[in-house]
Amino acid sequence: MLELRDIAKQWDQRPLLNGVNLRVNSGETVALLGASGSGKSTLLKIVAGLDVPERGSVWFDGEDITRMPPERRGFALMFQDFALFPHLNVQDNVAFGLREQGVGKAAARKQARELLARFGLAAHATARVWTLSGGEQQRVALARALITRPRALLLDEPFSALDAALRDQLRAEFRERIQAAGMTALLVTHDEQEARAMAQHAWGVQDGTLVALW
Repeated sequence: MLELRDIAKQWDQRPLLNGVNLRVNSGETVALLGASGSGKSTLLKIVAGLDVPERGSVWFDGEDITRMPPERRGFALMFQDFALFPHLNVQDNVAFGLREQGVGKAAARKQARELLARFGLAAHATARVWTLSGGEQQRVALARALITRPRALLLDEPFSALDAALRDQLRAEFRERIQAAGMTALLVTHDEQEARAMAQHAWGVQDGTLVALW
């Protein structure tokens, strides 16, 4: 379970987040909606460990992780630009996290190919990522995020660069895979339709605090 307690952060000497409290249970996706500059992406960075709150704390499964470096949190981040490595083929992009954890190349590639098969991408294992379509690249990014079995998945506008039909398809697919993996997931979006398609609960980021939407 992810828990935020009294998170506060300033931006340009003005309060951006002011006493944010939030709880996300295991296997649950919670969406954060708000206008550009409302602080939702900053809140996600604080959860990821890429930013530090000026007040408050971040907890996961009963442990205070506020000062824990990002690489020790066991979280996976996904952004709208996919952030795939162009110099690696598809299977090595997916295997990257395992290799960073010390898994041997052959074993990491085997796990990557097995996961790619479940995503319908087995035929693309040795392809370069830039030869794939936008939807295929996003599935590769999700496979790379899931292969290390992260404790939480953090999504920042993950589908905004895709066309409408593909967005609808991937929203449903991501929700199914997140629930199947039993992960805690936090989705930052400005799109209410996306939030309703993927999240069990949603909060609006307004004037530095959270307002329950559903």
